[in-house]
Amino acid sequence: MKKSILTTLLFAILYFLCMGIGVLLGNLFDQTGNMFYAPAFTALVGGSVYMILVAKVPRFGAITTIGLVIALFFLGTKHGAGAFLPGIICGLLADAVANLGKYKDQTKNFLSFLIFAFSTSGPILLMWITPKAYMATLLARGKSQEYIDRIMVAPNPGTILLFVASVVIGALLGALIGQALSKKFAQKI
Repeated sequence: MKKSILTTLLFAILYFLCMGIGVLLGNLFDQTGNMFYAPAFTALVGGSVYMILVAKVPRFGAITTIGLVIALFFLGTKHGAGAFLPGIICGLLADAVANLGKYKDQTKNFLSFLIFAFSTSGPILLMWITPKAYMATLLARGKSQEYIDRIMVAPNPGTILLFVASVVIGALLGALIGQALSKKFAQKI
């Protein structure tokens, strides 16, 4: 049990690092400074960490813990009321889906990661659901109005579809890579 907790915490840290890499790649891909592509790149990079975690700690709570770490990050960095909710909700739902297959069913684990990939979407969702409150949060964090005007993305159907599609594509690729790597490395870690 103690080993499972330590392994889960290690993988939570690794997934958190994947978020940082996802933000960096998102900023390289789209240099406006917004985090629009960060969830997609986080899913692409984090799929391996997720799939190896599921193989190493096949019990309810491990995935939820990573979702909670993401939620606490968004809460602690004052991304606005509610930005933490996708981390908690997606973590729990993803854990439940993987649990349906006892963490051994590759299809359920794959679907689980597709759900989990949206755990980092809190700031984007807030930007669309409560844009004025989101802008106020950014101002309170010391961001300039010029910065805010540059990073805001309007929630039109095309933009929403692009966002969802990019996260799904990133998650699909990340999960495929992760499933291949988890078969090779799960026993070694």
